[in-house]
Amino acid sequence: MSCPPTKILDRIGIQAGAIVLDFGAGSGSYSIPAAQLIGPTGKVYAADIHPLAIKEIRQKAEIKGIKNIHTILTDYETKLPDSSIDVVLLFYVLHDFKNPDSIIRELDRILKPNGVLAVVDHKFDKDKVVSTISHVTSALKLRDTGEKNGKSKETLLIFSKQES
Repeated sequence: MSCPPTKILDRIGIQAGAIVLDFGAGSGSYSIPAAQLIGPTGKVYAADIHPLAIKEIRQKAEIKGIKNIHTILTDYETKLPDSSIDVVLLFYVLHDFKNPDSIIRELDRILKPNGVLAVVDHKFDKDKVVSTISHVTSALKLRDTGEKNGKSKETLLIFSKQES
């Protein structure tokens, strides 16, 4: 999206003290601002499949003096406890997953009741994102959509985990 990461994080409603997972974190362009936004009482888990991405996030956090980012090298298993995450960021990676079902099941497992899954994908339109997620779980319901970015397919989609 053309918005700065902090504006997108604000639209999601991330609060100070939140526990956030940035899944497919890449270089940390959302992990770092999220860690600053949630403050020292919160925690960001930055998960990525690439060791170089994890290394870059650690270096950026160290340079900025950010101590509330924890990195996870993974293809899908986070090893985080059930119902432990307030917000999952899934930005620009859903279309890359060879097996999205196992990843979405894992994200559903770790999200707290009423937790939020925020998705942006530049290759999938809204309907494709919704069908990919709803195909796996009925617990995640589309709550809100951000504005389209011009003619791009990029839209911020916010799903809430319904209490069982």
